[in-house]
Amino acid sequence: MITVGLVQADIKPHNVDANLKHYEELLLDKIQEPVNLLVFPEMYHCGFSEDLVQHAEPMNGRSVAFLHQTAQYFRCDVVATLPIRIGDNIVNRLVWMSPERILGWYDKKHLFWGIEQKICTAGEQRTVIESLGQRWLPQICYDVRFPKWSRNTFIDNKFDYDCMVYTCNFPAPREQALLKLATARAIENQAYALVVNRIGYNGEGLRHVGGSAVISPEGEILCQADFNQEQVLTYTLDFDWLRQYRESFPVAAQWD
Repeated sequence: MITVGLVQADIKPHNVDANLKHYEELLLDKIQEPVNLLVFPEMYHCGFSEDLVQHAEPMNGRSVAFLHQTAQYFRCDVVATLPIRIGDNIVNRLVWMSPERILGWYDKKHLFWGIEQKICTAGEQRTVIESLGQRWLPQICYDVRFPKWSRNTFIDNKFDYDCMVYTCNFPAPREQALLKLATARAIENQAYALVVNRIGYNGEGLRHVGGSAVISPEGEILCQADFNQEQVLTYTLDFDWLRQYRESFPVAAQWD
């Protein structure tokens, strides 16, 4: 059993200090019971805007340090996405932090047109994180539209991963597409899917309504956050049930 907390927050553009302070207050207010994994939205400390370049940080910057402090305080893994500067390039990087150290990261492969394509460099390597006794596939927002990139494998009676983690800034006009696509990814890969979306307006004036959710490999929405409200949505994933489900419905043995 692993309890996850999906942090559906209103990210204020142009104000990293205010966002980090607000997360601290939000988590202290909303988390009443222990969690094993906290997941923040995409670009968690700044959102998307033309100021993305100035908000990019090195891996030893304050926003990664904040993730470490949060992981240590709540004694859990913490996942968040932010712009990271690597030499002359900026990547949209998902960082997976444990209370002890960074366990790994994933640089977004599929960059959305506009500001992101203009500023960021696409990643090339898919990543699977091993933590909390399970295997996790980190994905970022627009990646959900590319099923080959999240394709699970079943080799020597072993799955590549058990749960997908989507950190998102999906705007209101496409909110329904996000959940439908993530549900399809969960079904076809026989894995849980965590979808964490933001609320509020970004620096481009796009509105976001949230709708963060936990999705089962059968395609069931196990729980969903309220729209247009800040919330830490908690749910306990049962990986023993996942193993039993995979054994009782062995479609993976016939995957192409």
